[in-house]
Amino acid sequence: MFDRILVAVDGSTNSDRAVEAAAEVARAHGSTLSICHAFHIPDHYKTDLADELEDVLEGDAEKILSYAAGVAEKAGVKAETRLLRKGHPTEAVVAYAAELGVDLIVVGVRGRTPDQGRAMGSVSAAVAAQANCSVLLVKGGGSRDSVEKR
Repeated sequence: MFDRILVAVDGSTNSDRAVEAAAEVARAHGSTLSICHAFHIPDHYKTDLADELEDVLEGDAEKILSYAAGVAEKAGVKAETRLLRKGHPTEAVVAYAAELGVDLIVVGVRGRTPDQGRAMGSVSAAVAAQANCSVLLVKGGGSRDSVEKR
């Protein structure tokens, strides 16, 4: 049913839970697992410091991906990782899922939007709405962890 699974991570506790859930599903179905992290610097934020900012974000992203791959491996599943540098995270994840031909996208839900009535965060909600495959939303109660703690 789920031959290929993609989990999108952002370094939060809930994305760690998403990796654990994705690894469980992958192990149960004999699926391949891919992990991605997306970041994008909007043009209006680009200044003379854009290169330095991008270097910092890329360094953090590599730590996030490495940690997530370790979480998957601890759960008994080997995963490939990919850093997505272009476009809004929602669009990047949905496009990468289509490129890979995944059957399932797994996303952690932080639900930190200003609208307290919403049950999920803006990226997870948008991925669920835009994806052409099944989406598993993994909820949890933790706050965002610092990459340095890893």
